[in-house]
Amino acid sequence: MNVSRQIWGPAVLLPFLGLVVFGNVLDAPFQYDDLHSIKYNPHIRSLSDVAHHFVDPGTFSSRVRGFMYRPVLMTSYSLDYALWGGEAIGFRLLNLLLHVIVSGLFGLLVRRWVGADAAMGAAVLFLVHPMHGETVDYISSRSDLLVAVFALGCLAVFRASALWPLLMLYVGALLSKSVAVTMPVIAATLTVAREGWSGLYRDRKRHGLLLLLTVSYLVILWSTRFLSSSYEKLPRSPLLELLTQSKALVYYLWLHSSPVHLSVDHSFTVVESAASAAVVAAVALVLSCVLLALHQRHCVPAQGVLFFGISMLPYLLVPLNIIVAERRVYLASCGLLLIAMWAWSLARRRWGQALRPIGVTLCLLFGLLTMDRNQVWASDISLWSDAVSRNTTTARPRINLALAYKRNGELETAEAQLQQGLRLDPDYAEGWVVLGQLRHTRGDSEGALSAYRRGAALDPTMAGVYHDLGNVTMHLGQVDSALVYYQRVLELNPRFAEARNNLGMALEAKNRWPEALDSYRQAVADSIYWTNTDDPVGGAWYNRARAAEALGLLQEAEHAYREAHRRLAQDAHYVDQANWARAQYERLRGEGR
Repeated sequence: MNVSRQIWGPAVLLPFLGLVVFGNVLDAPFQYDDLHSIKYNPHIRSLSDVAHHFVDPGTFSSRVRGFMYRPVLMTSYSLDYALWGGEAIGFRLLNLLLHVIVSGLFGLLVRRWVGADAAMGAAVLFLVHPMHGETVDYISSRSDLLVAVFALGCLAVFRASALWPLLMLYVGALLSKSVAVTMPVIAATLTVAREGWSGLYRDRKRHGLLLLLTVSYLVILWSTRFLSSSYEKLPRSPLLELLTQSKALVYYLWLHSSPVHLSVDHSFTVVESAASAAVVAAVALVLSCVLLALHQRHCVPAQGVLFFGISMLPYLLVPLNIIVAERRVYLASCGLLLIAMWAWSLARRRWGQALRPIGVTLCLLFGLLTMDRNQVWASDISLWSDAVSRNTTTARPRINLALAYKRNGELETAEAQLQQGLRLDPDYAEGWVVLGQLRHTRGDSEGALSAYRRGAALDPTMAGVYHDLGNVTMHLGQVDSALVYYQRVLELNPRFAEARNNLGMALEAKNRWPEALDSYRQAVADSIYWTNTDDPVGGAWYNRARAAEALGLLQEAEHAYREAHRRLAQDAHYVDQANWARAQYERLRGEGR
């Protein structure tokens, strides 16, 4: 009876609490990186393409520069799309389910390491803690959820008689996110801390197989040049990153203990000098905690410190563009909450049930804070408005807020935010591109050209800015310049289908019909890569039909007009164009008779 209660209690309570706490964010839209990795990603729209996730890192994103090897993550997106289509609620429901599973696994491990009296409280605390809200609210955080599920699962089955569950779970972790390479180190460290070196020797087969899988995984990444290409793009030196992230570790501790200053874009900068007082203090604190934990490794708090530190090692050693992100500490927070539950267990042994109201109140408070934080994720405007209010010193939140207002049609407000962002960082290339788009929308073509050229000069690898330059010069009648810009786009990104279509229009304007037709054909062939999937791609089919008819290829023209009508008729915005395409199709069909 007790065993049944131990199993069914969490199985019923945790999903219920999850729906209560996160129910107000489930129908929120896709946010931030969700757009290119999910909403506009053509590689997740068919289950027949799942195998490609395991051999092609390019399926990670709709962007040609989106290159990441996370096949289990991408497969989960494909399954979501098969079940829910493009509805964000389905994707977020799976994130919530994974969070519930992680909470249950954490409770199971706390039961083993601290005691049965702390297990349920640990699971509930993990579930409702505001620091973990981002992993549900932000769908692209799923990689962190998957790693936590597989990593904690590995620890849960580590001593199972069969080896295959352990190995399968670890492979799943590796194929979800590369930070999973810390899991064997965590397992070995906890074994030594609890049982000494004899325990490590006794389980040498398990530890050895995990190490072998880790080395094999790293060799594969190196052979594909993923590691080397990533190293070439590092935004700062590893030493500078180590010093910066040492300070960030202290910041994460503060956020965990006082989770009322959360943000999608924290005001946290790279350290300028190793001799600064803040850096010296942070490094001294981190080293003191590590040394003390190693010396007192048999104690649960020491093991929590080691769990936290080892889980965060990849972020200390590998420089990333975003310095601080709440989702990164998701798995590592198990170490911090383990310490908290150990302390709670000691206090409960002394004061007994008198502490229960305090624990319930704390979890209730955290749950309310999480629900309040969820409201921030309800729209991209509220998300980035909150980020701007908390981070007034950097450009990125301002630029993203400007984009949010632009998507909402509030162009004047968007430009005001953009101008403030560019004052903070005049070298923010993407900001100049957005400014150019705003100017072009309100008819200021010359101003748009100036902004686009500034963005292209700052970052000449952005294909999108050359596409925008081509569109503006085409609008101004500068067809030769437009041709150059469109060709540059396709050099940087051969899959840029919209640019291929627009190149055809520029070639058509120069009466180069055969080349224009080839360009239209390629555009419709590559329509899976059409970034703006709100466009039914019927326009490219219509252009192909006109070019084929101009060249006397009437059968191809008839087929293309029919396809243009079919695609354009799917969107109410294109009713007139769809009717015109149908009229042309029926005309050719009648002439053919």
